Amino acid sequence: MTGQKSEIVAYTKRSKNTPNLLPSNDIFEIRIGQKLFEVSGAALNSDGPNFFTQFFTVHDKNIVLFVDRSEEVFMMIYRHLQGYTPNIKDEIQFSTLFTDALYFQLPKLTKLLKEYDYYFINVGGVSFKVPKSLFHQEGNQQNYFEMISRTCYKEIEQWKLDGKSDFPPPQPSSFVARSPEFFQDLLSLLGGAEVKLSDKRTASLIKESRYYRLSRLEQELVKAKTIYNPLTNCQEICIALNSVSKTGVTIEELSSPYSDTQSVASCVNEDAGYAGAAANTRTESSRSDDAEPPTKKVKQSLDKHDGYWNMVKYQRPYIDTISHDLIFQLHSDQCKIIFNKKDKTVHVDLSKEAAELFEDKFSDVLLKTPSIKIDLSEYKVKLRDSQMQIESHLIIPACVSICDLVINGTQCCNIFSLVNDSKCKERVLDCTNLKNLNCTHGLKLHLSRSMWKLGINNGRIILIAVKAETFSGTKEYCKLIDFL
Repeated sequence: MTGQKSEIVAYTKRSKNTPNLLPSNDIFEIRIGQKLFEVSGAALNSDGPNFFTQFFTVHDKNIVLFVDRSEEVFMMIYRHLQGYTPNIKDEIQFSTLFTDALYFQLPKLTKLLKEYDYYFINVGGVSFKVPKSLFHQEGNQQNYFEMISRTCYKEIEQWKLDGKSDFPPPQPSSFVARSPEFFQDLLSLLGGAEVKLSDKRTASLIKESRYYRLSRLEQELVKAKTIYNPLTNCQEICIALNSVSKTGVTIEELSSPYSDTQSVASCVNEDAGYAGAAANTRTESSRSDDAEPPTKKVKQSLDKHDGYWNMVKYQRPYIDTISHDLIFQLHSDQCKIIFNKKDKTVHVDLSKEAAELFEDKFSDVLLKTPSIKIDLSEYKVKLRDSQMQIESHLIIPACVSICDLVINGTQCCNIFSLVNDSKCKERVLDCTNLKNLNCTHGLKLHLSRSMWKLGINNGRIILIAVKAETFSGTKEYCKLIDFL
């Protein structure tokens, strides 16, 4: 007896689908870095053909194959060849394992990692293992992580086709210089958790959702409210104008004079000041200078069919299944309501960011709807500001008769009695002809917060005030300023 133990090679069970590239029970020696691995032919065949099966097919099995790669990463590959599912902890492990799966030409492992159930990402120095199942809803699927992965795989396919290098292309960085706390909130919300959020934090999470291209989650975070209006027998949605997505804004055809807009139309017609605004403003401003003047005075009341207004509708992307009448909120103080005492007209004057926002949200749908084709440039005028700088304004006819109106902190029950008061002699813009602006007597109210509907009728638009908080002068403005 020599005292030496003889090594017995146990029979290695082989799957029926495993290609017979190498003898299943032969042992092959592979040195990765500083560590020697002894791997059965069955294990190497299990993810073949690959780098190893190609080598040992043409070389003697007693040769030790040396590969200058990481032994820690190969240990995970070795366990995969033995039939175990890799347990990946973070983005570094995933990236190195995927790189070596490509290097060793392991088709099954490469496919497994491409279809792995998790994304691995480092956000602000914190590693996250994110289940892909969190993004199953439409609007969240084509996200930041999906885009990065798709770009990576395209580069890999191109690398395979080129065949110019033995080394796979470097993997894109999985580090994102964003807030890990906000990202954790997003994951919690995607998982269905109830998270108590302040307005400020919600605004931050909306920005984060936009960055990661989580469009549905962004819409879910936007503050909005759907309500039923028993007067119009339709659903309405209240939302800030800057949160409105242009893709969800629509205008429907008014199919008959007995539409659901009847109640709103009747309220509009109660506003004696509106008739002149809607009938005259756009007509006068769009008429050429050499056109003949009208032979008779424009009617101050609208006929039965002309009085029905289509309300602009809105459907939140990925959230709503139908469109609702849009009630949009303006937070800007760059808005004024102008009452013309002489001609009994009402207009809204939007300037600066408020005008740009209104035009951005509504110009496309107004101009591109075939039966509408309203150009907002016809409502634009150039005025000088307090610094004598010329700026663009949008001046639009308005209706305030159904508005819950607060002036200088006091509820106003009848705005027209206030306008018609003999003491009301403020100098305001005469907006009845936008091509020839003059001044007249009336009342100007500055808006601090307001909610509106936008109506369309026969090539005209009207802003219908739903709720508004206003102030009328410098003293009242000072009351709105809070101490630090």
